Amino acid sequence: MTEPDPRDRIADAAMTILREHGALTTEEWGRRLADAGYGSAREMEDVVEALDDYDLGFLPDGRNLALGPLLEGRTLTHRLTDAEIAAGILDANPDLTPLTAFAFDSEQGFRVVFEGLDDDVFAERGVTDPDFLYDEGLLLEPGALAGYAAGDLVAITAVDGGLELRRVTGEPASAPDLTAALRRIVPEDAAEHLDALVWQLMIDDPALFVAPTVPLAELIDAAGYVRDGDYLAVYGFDFATHRLAAQIGMVAREHELHPDEARAVVEFLDLVRQTQEQAALGADPRTYAHEQISADVDAFVLLSDPVVAAAALELVSEFDDRTEALHAVAVGLVDLAPRRAKAAACWLAGKAADRLGDVLAARSYYDEALSHDPDWIPAIFDLALLAADGGDVTRAQSLLGRIEGGESEALHDVLQRFAPREHPELGRNDRCWCGSGRKYKACHLGRSELTSDDRAAWLYSKAQLFMRSPELFDILFDLAEIHAAPGADDGELLRAIEGGPAVDVALFEGGLFELFVGRRGALLPAEELELAGQWVRTRRSVYTVVAAADDVVTLQDLRGDDTVEVTHEGAGRDLNVGAVVCARLLPTGSATLLALGGMEPVEASAADDLVALLAGDPEPEALVEFLGAHSLLRS
Repeated sequence: MTEPDPRDRIADAAMTILREHGALTTEEWGRRLADAGYGSAREMEDVVEALDDYDLGFLPDGRNLALGPLLEGRTLTHRLTDAEIAAGILDANPDLTPLTAFAFDSEQGFRVVFEGLDDDVFAERGVTDPDFLYDEGLLLEPGALAGYAAGDLVAITAVDGGLELRRVTGEPASAPDLTAALRRIVPEDAAEHLDALVWQLMIDDPALFVAPTVPLAELIDAAGYVRDGDYLAVYGFDFATHRLAAQIGMVAREHELHPDEARAVVEFLDLVRQTQEQAALGADPRTYAHEQISADVDAFVLLSDPVVAAAALELVSEFDDRTEALHAVAVGLVDLAPRRAKAAACWLAGKAADRLGDVLAARSYYDEALSHDPDWIPAIFDLALLAADGGDVTRAQSLLGRIEGGESEALHDVLQRFAPREHPELGRNDRCWCGSGRKYKACHLGRSELTSDDRAAWLYSKAQLFMRSPELFDILFDLAEIHAAPGADDGELLRAIEGGPAVDVALFEGGLFELFVGRRGALLPAEELELAGQWVRTRRSVYTVVAAADDVVTLQDLRGDDTVEVTHEGAGRDLNVGAVVCARLLPTGSATLLALGGMEPVEASAADDLVALLAGDPEPEALVEFLGAHSLLRS
């Protein structure tokens, strides 16, 4: 039986404390957990700050609260529209969002859906209007609103941790005047989150929203307040300035930037967003971006700092559909920006070109970046990676050597492993040792001398380096967290990131190896590209160990009964005959098979279940979770 994860135990204890003691500051909450014996107060503050629970809410003063005890029995109302009735989806904002946490466990089949994330659901329900929801909706069972008419008032009540819907007949309860209460909570020079405000109102007045009344939107309007999305403020408040300031503050905090640098990042993100929107409307993105940049060519000059440019790229990368817009804006900056910002612009254009599948254009942009600033580190590092992918170890080492601390990079270790070996007995003009008939200087001088096993290991290492890029690393990190033992320390998590099932599953089941080949195919040596094509078609399987020596292990495939040999230094060092392992055995271009992703020993009792799981093409998360739960490497 799998032991419960200590992290889950602490999370459960934290929520229990919050339910028992009411709203608490983060410091108070952490101290109570520490007093209960779960660690130091500082450690517990970090735990609760990262806690993610649908029952967790926040108040305008920053305190944390458990929503269950507060919302139980509370009722909010909403007036139906024809579109909502036809779709069976309620627009939750603003009337119902303070209760939507309860939709995660509702006996009536409520489900929270989001504009932009659940387009398949909206299409299934016949919704074609892009403005149907502001953001968040409540999905009901099909036909749940049959018999209702536009304008009907429905009540949503939190009951026993779920939600109940009913029609409001007759006159609702008299509308409470929220003017004085909101004046006490909402500063005149700030906006507050609507849900937090409603929760605070409920704390201040236990009798509020216990019976159906008019919808929340009407109560807010009557009190003289205005809304902008999820936020509420006094009439006349400048929401646009507020949003900009809040975004700048968030970027400055999260990326440790000066406010002026954060502003440049935000303005860059906004231009990318606008360019993407204009392109969707049929405009030429490069023309639009050029026009906008021309209006203020100095707006993005602070992107010249590599840290600022990296922050801008990271934040744009959160949106999968903005790569073409990023490319258009970056190319516009290459053309128009002051010289000080040219290197950053070229680097951003290169990153966008790479993601669009044109690695040769990306390399050209990185070279151009260094023509503007020879010391621009991000471009130097990316050129080193591309040189390594192309097999040019000497150039990759030279580039990496220009970076202070470059020897600490994972790329450095890979290059050391596959660095060319000199043949001092040969002169530059002698015939090459390899038998090609060409001169040594034109053939293997400065190039790696690799066996087929070496080349396979290098190809795998290249894919690992590709996967560790900021764009993709979260995929690997999430799988490593799943695979690591419950309560894993940083060392265990680091080992899961560096090799083993999480890495191999991310590459193959997670699709990152295929992405690597698609992005880097134009650079890979021909024999590696051919080998990569074989690897993509290779399946993972479950094996029993038939024989094991230090460098050879014989395996019987439980998915096909074939017997195979894996040849690798230390391949069978820790394996016993009869052991069950899960592995993807990769060809090397010779007769050899290598388990470059490792052979994970698993409990023999789990073999049949693992075979069945693999036969169903499992999601990466499910496969890694299974391997972690049944691994014999767990201490």
